[in-house]
Amino acid sequence: MKKIFSSLFFSIVFYTGIYSQTAQVEFIKEKQQPIVHVTIGGKPFTDLFYPDTIAKPVLYPIKAPNGTTITRGYPVHPLAGEPTDHPHHLGLWLNYESVNGLDFWNNSFAIPADKKNLYGTIKFEKFVEVKNGTTGRMVYKSNWLDNAGKKHLDEVTGYEIKEMNGAWVIDRFTTLTAAIPVTFKDVKDGFIGLRVARELQLPTLEKKKYVDAFGIETIVEAIADKEANGNYVNSNGIKGEEVWSKKATWCMLYGKMKTDSISIVMMDHSKNIGYPTNWHARGYGLFAANPLGEKVFTNGKTERNLTLQPNQSVTFRYRIVISSGKTSLSKSSIETFQKDFESANDQLLYVGSYTSKGNKGINVFSFDNHTGKLSFVNEYQNPNASYMVMTPDKKFLYVLGEENKKGAVTSYAVNKITGELTKINTELTIGDGPCYISYHPSSKTVYTANYSSGSVSVFKTEKDGSLLPVAQHLVYKGSSVNKVRQTSSHAHSAVISPDKKSLFVVDLGTDCIYQHTIGADGLINTKPIVNNVDNGNGPRHLVMSANGVFAYVVNEMAGSVDAFQVIASGLKKIQTTVIDTVQTKEDHGSGAIRLSPDGKWLLASNRVTSNQIVVNKVLPDGKLQKMEHIEVTKKPRFFSFDPTGKFVFVCGQDGNQLQVFSFDSSSGKMKWLQNDVDIVNPVAIEFLQ
Repeated sequence: MKKIFSSLFFSIVFYTGIYSQTAQVEFIKEKQQPIVHVTIGGKPFTDLFYPDTIAKPVLYPIKAPNGTTITRGYPVHPLAGEPTDHPHHLGLWLNYESVNGLDFWNNSFAIPADKKNLYGTIKFEKFVEVKNGTTGRMVYKSNWLDNAGKKHLDEVTGYEIKEMNGAWVIDRFTTLTAAIPVTFKDVKDGFIGLRVARELQLPTLEKKKYVDAFGIETIVEAIADKEANGNYVNSNGIKGEEVWSKKATWCMLYGKMKTDSISIVMMDHSKNIGYPTNWHARGYGLFAANPLGEKVFTNGKTERNLTLQPNQSVTFRYRIVISSGKTSLSKSSIETFQKDFESANDQLLYVGSYTSKGNKGINVFSFDNHTGKLSFVNEYQNPNASYMVMTPDKKFLYVLGEENKKGAVTSYAVNKITGELTKINTELTIGDGPCYISYHPSSKTVYTANYSSGSVSVFKTEKDGSLLPVAQHLVYKGSSVNKVRQTSSHAHSAVISPDKKSLFVVDLGTDCIYQHTIGADGLINTKPIVNNVDNGNGPRHLVMSANGVFAYVVNEMAGSVDAFQVIASGLKKIQTTVIDTVQTKEDHGSGAIRLSPDGKWLLASNRVTSNQIVVNKVLPDGKLQKMEHIEVTKKPRFFSFDPTGKFVFVCGQDGNQLQVFSFDSSSGKMKWLQNDVDIVNPVAIEFLQ
């Protein structure tokens, strides 16, 4: 998956008109030192500082736009009079107190040698991308290691840095992938942390003692001099030390440094686990957010222990805004930054794939519906995830697993905020070689077309989304003229009509389209209307106009599309359009077919004799006008419009990539955007808006 990292994490495109941004961000790497200097408009902002001696990569020091350093100097460059507690608090970092029992948070030079085995270290590995610009981008890989050097987690972190409305902004996106089974135990110390300068501490007259998970004590002295004048406020209006443990979408630390007011805002993201996060914000200068620490923050009322299996990933997203001026940032200003960070044009894309080459089966990407850029989010184990369907309410995802020609359906609960999938259960299809799945919302019924056995399986589901065993299984009989591929039935798709009253089963093996009536309980009439296509066509997939008046079938073997008018007695053919113009005596191998969301365009793919998407204009009478053939990645088994109709995503089964094209609904023109990602054998797509 090499190309994933070339665009990883940078899918967020910000609304024009909301802010002004002109300053260039530049990254300057020192040749002999593990330091990358970051400047904005030529002014020093921060350094990526990643020596092995500090136990994790950090941004340190960090300055405000007026040049004031807002981070504590200790322990690297201590300043006179500043506190020397918690030597592991340095700059801006991300780690956790309990990962497989290892404490990554508290590790530092102060840990005795005989206790080092209890602590973990995050070791920088390499840069993946460094790019200057008005939004600077820097991506690197690190490894979470125990004291013996054994890897527990792979980390890929991306920073986007920019100037916005006079403030300096850091967006951090971190994906953690388990190298072995990993458990993040619910504890207090984590997750993203910032240690601020003395002036931004909250004044206190009380000395306090803090003890880490392994009993090592830290004393924080009282500080009541004129220097310490900081204060907190969160998105719910709670102020001071009371923000600690409270859930909020953002939290701001503000105070005077010299003559200016300094504001530091940290923002959670709605796609993060535990959103809105609990704030681990202390008056002595620790400013942190911990989405995994529930138990200590709720006095035991709730608990969150995150477990990742090998190769399973989780992504976290945070924004830090740093401002300097006469006054602190207003709530309305913060909400502008927050709206920008959330970026409503960011959606999720689930990609199913065959797993014979060792990939997981389901890859999750965020994509921006202004640019079509993709960013890897997560992956899930599902053998040969060959087709999938999301319920209209976005609560559940049903995924086919096709393995050794046998098959099963797996149900997943979908977190509509984060896009996370939680497996509910799996049921066998009974029919062999399942290749298509659809969902009937009113009866909560799932249908699968099973290619090898030429059958349809019908599943009822429970309120929680779980699948019940097969309630109905219909096997089709017959054959057609091709003595190699049509000796028996091969059901290739099962499509529900727009009015939800009929199920159309397209059978490549018999050259038939079976039209079943769907009952109120979701079961189908066992005596369907039989619609015949020309012998040897090998019909594959069907789509219908939104009003249900017209239907279109792509013929895999003939390389054509048949257009039908839907009438009371069945399907009346009104046109055949040849989409694969390559002359061959063999099967053409045409693949998928899709109508644009506005219904004005019909696209179909060729995937054997040619690798193309063919664009057809839908005329008022339902007939098609072929416009152009677009060359695409190798073997485009599947493609889909995004929900807006502005993009076409193409799965290259043999090209091992997901291609992205823009689509102009006024002209039907497709344009390759050249921001593909590598995926092994992708064959299915589903969206979460």
